[in-house]
Amino acid sequence: MERRILIVDDEDLVRNYVRRALLSRGWAVSETTNGAAAIALIEKEEFSAVICDLKMPDIRGEEVIKKIRARRPAAKIIVITGSVSNLSRPIVPGVEVDGFLIKPFGIDEIRDLVEKVLKG
Repeated sequence: MERRILIVDDEDLVRNYVRRALLSRGWAVSETTNGAAAIALIEKEEFSAVICDLKMPDIRGEEVIKKIRARRPAAKIIVITGSVSNLSRPIVPGVEVDGFLIKPFGIDEIRDLVEKVLKG
């Protein structure tokens, strides 16, 4: 299967940064600015991985991740967050995620993490 990755983040700067990092490795990338659009995309398309921010204005990232995991259990999920306080508890209670990054992160960090979770 082609390595297709969905980026879900309401911040244009972050989304563009992650997109450029992944496109430079030849991965197919789709993106959306909110949780509702991400859920709609997951309903009709398959992705190898989803990179999802936790804090978004419409639907909290935790809820988006739960719905993604329920609909596409094989998809790898990477969480990006600006809050280190999230690390003192499960990132998404009741849902296993495949990796996480704390903002700000480097371009190599995102590339390496995506490569690692897709191999696993």
